[in-house]
Amino acid sequence: MTTKPEINTEGNLTAGLAAIALFLVLGGVFLTASFSTPIGFPEGAAVTKSLGAAMFDIAPGALMGDGQTAVPAEGFIVAFIAIAVVLDAALDGALMLAKRDDEEDVAADGGERR
Repeated sequence: MTTKPEINTEGNLTAGLAAIALFLVLGGVFLTASFSTPIGFPEGAAVTKSLGAAMFDIAPGALMGDGQTAVPAEGFIVAFIAIAVVLDAALDGALMLAKRDDEEDVAADGGERR
């Protein structure tokens, strides 16, 4: 016969209360936070061309076409490089996990896999 699950009361009650209190405080902060209206970029702004010009130290006016305006993109470069490093690390980790080791690649019956 099966029995119903019981609540484990032998644990630390203060850790649970602290977690609930932290959840309530963070919920209150997120619900009452106010943000200003987003400004955005002007019409015809070439953000990617400005970022490329900033990365390769080219005058932004040399890349802009008709009706396009340059955006100060130096603030984007740190975020762009950080995202590139994180994505590269994720790709390296995926390749390392997917790599097969010949000495460990043995089937359950003792034979080698093909």
